[in-house]
Amino acid sequence: MKLTFLGTGGGRFITITQKLATGGTIIEMDGEMIHLDPGPGALVRAKQYGVNLRNLTGIVITHAHPDHYTDAEMVCIAMTRGVKQTRGFVIGNEHLFNGSSDGNFRPVLSGYILKSVKKHKIMTPGDVFDTGNLRIKAVEARHGDPKALGYMIEGSKKIALTGDGEYYEGQAENFKGCDYLMINCLRPHNLRWPEHMNSETALKLISEVKPKLAILKDFGMKMIDGVAEKEAQWIEKETEIKTIVAKDGMKINDEPKLKISL
Repeated sequence: MKLTFLGTGGGRFITITQKLATGGTIIEMDGEMIHLDPGPGALVRAKQYGVNLRNLTGIVITHAHPDHYTDAEMVCIAMTRGVKQTRGFVIGNEHLFNGSSDGNFRPVLSGYILKSVKKHKIMTPGDVFDTGNLRIKAVEARHGDPKALGYMIEGSKKIALTGDGEYYEGQAENFKGCDYLMINCLRPHNLRWPEHMNSETALKLISEVKPKLAILKDFGMKMIDGVAEKEAQWIEKETEIKTIVAKDGMKINDEPKLKISL
């Protein structure tokens, strides 16, 4: 299993300033190579960090906010080798494919793109998508996109993704038994923002899930300049669970043993 972080920023101000990159995360496991949330800069960051997007087998998107999907069509074009091969899959919520009747969300994946993809599926909480030796389960995320999702990806390892959204009672049940828990943590513990996680609620989720490794990412402006590192240290001290801060370009490889590198 290998994780490569093409970006660790989240929210509108990090995105427009690019103080942290917003290209998403690459998951490689059991013969699959999946791009999670290909936001602004995904193509450029992939090149920067030595990731060949033509080798992707799938794209997983949590919700229909632009910091999570902006480069999705171009990443699809890379995955389908310039729309020359029908291959790969795309999964995400209904708003990504159909937009919303109130006009707050528009489809972000055109028919031109989707016809070159082997499979695509609208996911709702509880839905399962099987690909190769992986099983991807959609879970509820409570966020400004009311159809936002998190995911549990199960194969030789179990990788949990909260997506954007606030903590809620029962959330931990979706992620029990995971090896890696990736949490979108917008703010430090003393600052809250509606419909997002901060490090206080991240701590609560981590203490309930008890992953082997907790990874904080998708930081807002209040978490830069060393703040996220201090918050991770605080969480680890309180929970006694290894908690790290994802960095742009960081790679986590657990074969044959866990290695974290930049």
